[in-house]
Amino acid sequence: MIEWKEDYAVHIESIDNQHQMFFDLINRLETLTEHQNYLDELPMLLNEIVEYTTYHFKTEEKLMEESEYPNLESHKMLHNQIKKDIYIKCKQVIEKEPTTMDVIWLYNYMKEWIDCHILKEDAQYSHHICKFLSEK
Repeated sequence: MIEWKEDYAVHIESIDNQHQMFFDLINRLETLTEHQNYLDELPMLLNEIVEYTTYHFKTEEKLMEESEYPNLESHKMLHNQIKKDIYIKCKQVIEKEPTTMDVIWLYNYMKEWIDCHILKEDAQYSHHICKFLSEK
């Protein structure tokens, strides 16, 4: 299970809350395999992850636009690539008869992705947006 720790905080309440929601969604992938009927539940969960990714990235990008974040375009390109990758990986798992190992593989992929994205990419905009929000 991936657990929220203070290191992940970007100190923007709405974004931190959304990141925590991602943790919950990703952790549900792992616990899903403990259920006999995980194949019935998997498509809905993967759809929720894909949709939440789009929602979350729109929220981040809106804040970046409002604050005139200088690296907005490169961060948007990164978001677009991540959305595409997540969609493709979820689709690959769903299109075959997924095994428990396929679901765990997807869980590990998403766990690594969110860890790297928050700690490396999102940490870069944190100070800029926090400063903007404090001056509002």
